[in-house]
Amino acid sequence: MSGCLYVIKQFLPNLAPSERKVADFLLANPTQSVSMGVQDVAKATGSSAAACIRFASRLGFAGYTELRMALAKEVFSSERVAEEQKVREVTERTSAGELVHLVVGSTCESLRGIESVIDPKAVEESVEAILHASHLLISGIGASGVVAIDLQQKLARLGLKAVFTADSDMQIVEACALHKQDVLIAISYSGETNSVLKVAREAKKNESTVIAITRIGGNSLSKLADITLNVVNSESLFREGATLSRFGQLLVVDFIYTMILARCQKQIQPLLKRSWEAVAHVSG
Repeated sequence: MSGCLYVIKQFLPNLAPSERKVADFLLANPTQSVSMGVQDVAKATGSSAAACIRFASRLGFAGYTELRMALAKEVFSSERVAEEQKVREVTERTSAGELVHLVVGSTCESLRGIESVIDPKAVEESVEAILHASHLLISGIGASGVVAIDLQQKLARLGLKAVFTADSDMQIVEACALHKQDVLIAISYSGETNSVLKVAREAKKNESTVIAITRIGGNSLSKLADITLNVVNSESLFREGATLSRFGQLLVVDFIYTMILARCQKQIQPLLKRSWEAVAHVSG
């Protein structure tokens, strides 16, 4: 796992108090922590060895020793990235130039963070599930609905028929008709969108495979999902427009699209060529 410190920051809002103590200590003292064992960290943070181990497991490590090794690799790497700058608040005095710089910088930082939080194995498992599904259903509303439309369009270009409707009630109805060999792709940045959770629960009742595209850190949707594709915990500054979360989700969609394209090039290339020619605004 790369970007250990970055991943720790992503999990901060969802940690238990005892785990939060460990996370805060590692972030504040990364170099010192490398030379400390689990008992030392527990004593320094006033928590427990069990809390340290749970924290490492929550981050996806096999144990605290593996977390410590990843931290050491990052701390002593010659390519270690400098601490990211704090995002400034946008006010009525923010100039257009400052705004452009801020949005571009924050977006780039968020997209770079995807590499640290996405699980490549989960991407592979998602592609396998999608390719072997009898029926594909996509769920999402609001900004996540925009991502759902993009995914539906990309899958159609690949010859894969997926159902998406902007009507949240119809998404639930569609989920009720799923079968065991079908796949639901549920998209929700918060992972707490009520209608999307209802869709996921209905899919689970039918033993369908549920793929979630949601923020890292754990939420109700990820607990329901069989496969979770994480995006970063975006800065609250942009939540009003869901800017960063939308970009992150669209990037995950591109991961899926590109991997399917790479896996099935011989079958898909003629279809892509034909569909492009069919919709191109050229005479002939």
